[in-house]
Amino acid sequence: MDEPKRFSRRAWLKRAIVTGSVLSAHPLLIRSAKAASTPKLAKATVHYRNHPKGRKMCGMCTHFIPPGGTAERGMMGGMDQGMMGTMGPGMMKDGTCQLVQGRITPMGYCVLYVPARS
Repeated sequence: MDEPKRFSRRAWLKRAIVTGSVLSAHPLLIRSAKAASTPKLAKATVHYRNHPKGRKMCGMCTHFIPPGGTAERGMMGGMDQGMMGTMGPGMMKDGTCQLVQGRITPMGYCVLYVPARS
């Protein structure tokens, strides 16, 4: 019978060094794995509500993800463009949040609000 192939200590160290260098060269791989394992918070925990607090609203928050979009900028593109600056059909549909569970209305607000960079 064939014996299973064993790695020498030298081959194992070489493989570990190569793997480590690849991961350190691509920190995005590490960050995305951590983000996927981080549980989202309950709406009650962050005092979420379905209406804005003054001019602060989820649609203008860094963490808001519009339907079919990304969270790099809020759905409204920042305060400098005004409320109707970049809104189009379907922009008022519920999205999600990077930090909070469930559907999030763009007109909502919670204590984790961070204004999107314009």
